Amino acid sequence: MTLSDTAVRRRVLDATLVEALQRWVTEIEAWPAGSHVWGHYAEQTPAGTAICRTENVSACHPGVASLVDDGLRALAADELGEPAAAFKDKLNYKQAGGAGFSPHQDRLAYPGVDRVVSVLVAVDACSAESGCLWLADGVEEPLPTDERGVVRADTVAGLRWTPAELAPGDAVCIDGLTPHYSEANRSDRPRRVLVASYSPASEGYGRDGYYAARQAEMASASARDGHFRISTLADFEGAEVATAVQAVEHCTHAVASQEHRSEKE
Repeated sequence: MTLSDTAVRRRVLDATLVEALQRWVTEIEAWPAGSHVWGHYAEQTPAGTAICRTENVSACHPGVASLVDDGLRALAADELGEPAAAFKDKLNYKQAGGAGFSPHQDRLAYPGVDRVVSVLVAVDACSAESGCLWLADGVEEPLPTDERGVVRADTVAGLRWTPAELAPGDAVCIDGLTPHYSEANRSDRPRRVLVASYSPASEGYGRDGYYAARQAEMASASARDGHFRISTLADFEGAEVATAVQAVEHCTHAVASQEHRSEKE
């Protein structure tokens, strides 16, 4: 079984952009854990501590910002059928042994959003072995969830799941109600992806509002259950590593930004 062409878009990025994105992601991944105000998170893997997510990357990296605000936004607008506005982007890193994410729906994770489409771009090859995304089609409403905010196991069992295996530069588009999950990386290679989320520009759902709501929701959830988390839903299946380093309220990654400017000059 394969996903329809409306979900998977092949060769969204050409070879030059794929190479650039891989270089940028390697730079960003080297930022110290806890050094990025919107979230630069680590997990414990069998090989040791590894970065597992960076939130709001475009705020501090012009290269990623150019992708999010240009070609990927056009792709999202095509999916939405109207002009799109980016309100969120992130990098998910899944090193060898890195954990996956439980089945969930994105709209439930984004406080206050109505319509949303996320574009997931493969930085590395995404295979079933390396922990690619699995999608369930035909869902047009919120599904029952458990106390973590993920889709209940009995509901998951009744859905039809299909893997989205991608080559570097391919993308998969995810509606806000499309259930999806990923498994652990069982390969010996990394599986990194850039995810950019958009809503219709007419709805006025913006980046500042989303990240403020996200911070408040995560703080409230952690206060309730004492669980450190990397998203508003407790869908991450790994062992998050809390850091004592506190991020400042501005970008501290001038080196990466300067390198990108030098490449363009």
